[in-house]
Amino acid sequence: MVLLTLILSPGWAQESRLDSLRVAARSAPADTEASLALGRALRRAGHYTEAMTELQRGIAMAASKPAALVPLRREAARVHMDRHDFRAALAACGVLGAIKGAAAEGHACAANAHLVWQRATEAFSETATALSLDPQCYEAKLAEGKADEFALYNEKGEAAFRTAISWRPDGADAHVGLGRILLREGKKDEALAELRKALAFDPNSPDALYELATALPAGQESMTLLERATHERPSFADAWLALGGQELSSGLLADAHRAAEEAVRNDPKSAGPHVLLGKVVLADSRVDDALREGETALKILANSASAKLLVADATAKKGDIDRALEAYQAAWGLDHSDPTPLVHASEACHLAGRDTSARAFGVKATQEFPEWSPGWVVLADALVGQGEKRAACEAYYKALTLGGTIDRDSVQRKLASCDESRPIRNRK
Repeated sequence: MVLLTLILSPGWAQESRLDSLRVAARSAPADTEASLALGRALRRAGHYTEAMTELQRGIAMAASKPAALVPLRREAARVHMDRHDFRAALAACGVLGAIKGAAAEGHACAANAHLVWQRATEAFSETATALSLDPQCYEAKLAEGKADEFALYNEKGEAAFRTAISWRPDGADAHVGLGRILLREGKKDEALAELRKALAFDPNSPDALYELATALPAGQESMTLLERATHERPSFADAWLALGGQELSSGLLADAHRAAEEAVRNDPKSAGPHVLLGKVVLADSRVDDALREGETALKILANSASAKLLVADATAKKGDIDRALEAYQAAWGLDHSDPTPLVHASEACHLAGRDTSARAFGVKATQEFPEWSPGWVVLADALVGQGEKRAACEAYYKALTLGGTIDRDSVQRKLASCDESRPIRNRK
């Protein structure tokens, strides 16, 4: 059984694929296609140094073959882009554009290099030049769509990606880009269809796996796709972050801890991975460790509402309710789109026996987010604490009719304990 699990695991499959590509490249040392395939796979897996070494070997073999040289040079430039090395990427694009007949490719490459730093204006200039040289340059149209996406030109971006798809129907990157745009436009079913097409054309694409996973509702399919994305690219911090968040919500604490540590290891200078790790260790009752992670995240990004919320939750767990409330209020002040600080503040006050404050936070949550059930649950708990059982039961009942994640069984039990004078709408 252990052997079977090893053979079927995505991680094993990825390493096996790389090994087979290495063997193919060694077996045919003069085959530039084999070198390109290996270099691309290594880049996508995050093995940038090995990828560049292999691509340079292929470039040396293809020196007198422009048709073979162009994709190798393009792939080498992408290695620099994936490393976020703008200057090296732009220089590599210049070398690509100097190849006979590849001027348009060079400008398209430069556009993608500018997009690494989200420079949409410069990218538009490069794509315009590329398309003037080659009106059907797929890479340029793809870069144009990405630039439109960065600039929030949704309609233009959708049109650009659709044009790119018409030129190359099996181009997974264009389907991924179109899927992202459609999702932003609220066309979820169409977006999912495009992202599934992208994955059908390129089943091992870490980006397609990640985009589809994050477009889907949280659940087993999404987590499976995220696991595959991290196996295909072990350094994929965003995928580890999304996976860890879902695992934490599902109560898979050990798995979430591994994902959070991988996210921190691969992106230590971002606040998000530290916040996730802090949430995981807090769930494991390691309060001091959680505080440290929250404070580390705030040093990286001082106005991080999620980091401030983590500090508040950890401080509340330590029993310092006054300092916790300050942090909850700060978290709410940093992000008025998230009711979680209000709800957690109400819960903390209720547990500390401060139901007047708990009620105030609960009222604020229900006023700001009247259709969100957790706010009504904490308000009801505070009302129970103040002896207002009838009003509390009405709030519990309302919570069961609204959206949001709550412990419905617990709320039903609380309702069952209500007195007979309560008006229950569904009682016969």
